[in-house]
Amino acid sequence: FPSRYYNFDYDTAYHLDAQLFGQWLKDNIAIPNGVKHIFNEIHSFKKDHQGNITQIMCQDGSILPETDLWVDCTGFKSVLLEGWMGQQFQPFDKYLANDKAWACRLPYINRERYMLIVTVCHAFNNGWVWYMPLWNRIGTGYVYSSRFCTPVEAKREFREHIAKQHSPEIAENAEMFEINIKHGKRRRAWVHNVVGVGLSYGFVEPRIVTGK
Repeated sequence: FPSRYYNFDYDTAYHLDAQLFGQWLKDNIAIPNGVKHIFNEIHSFKKDHQGNITQIMCQDGSILPETDLWVDCTGFKSVLLEGWMGQQFQPFDKYLANDKAWACRLPYINRERYMLIVTVCHAFNNGWVWYMPLWNRIGTGYVYSSRFCTPVEAKREFREHIAKQHSPEIAENAEMFEINIKHGKRRRAWVHNVVGVGLSYGFVEPRIVTGK
């Protein structure tokens, strides 16, 4: 399309390995600037008379210090926002049927061919497949609806697709993991001194509609 319609600041996205990038940010940005990293498992809390969380207790008996703001990034579990602050989950599954996914990470056999600069989407019988090339590997997955096929059928269809796009050997050796998708959101994202971000607040999986 004509270059005058392209704005680099708004029309560009990047494929990042979220785990590696998060680790890099922690080691190179956060900790050197005074952020304290505590690795623990939380299990209970205390609130004040206004409903703000004042303390969080950990499994080993330690207590996280009082803070002005707690950020809930516990994923679909939404431990703080939904579990502790009582923000009811409002599902969208009436409108979005895709509720499961099979995902895997593929090695490069021909980086020049397979390292694309875009996210590729393929419409499938019961959902769609994403394909995101990173520098060191390819992230791909099949988002599907359990209303119309079983996990076994979806996995078989996904492996057949990988075999066609790459090779039967790569498809056979691909280690797949299952994702259960919760479409919807919590009633509120910010309650007292707790804010839910990402999956802790909500998630909407796009769908592909095909027709003749």
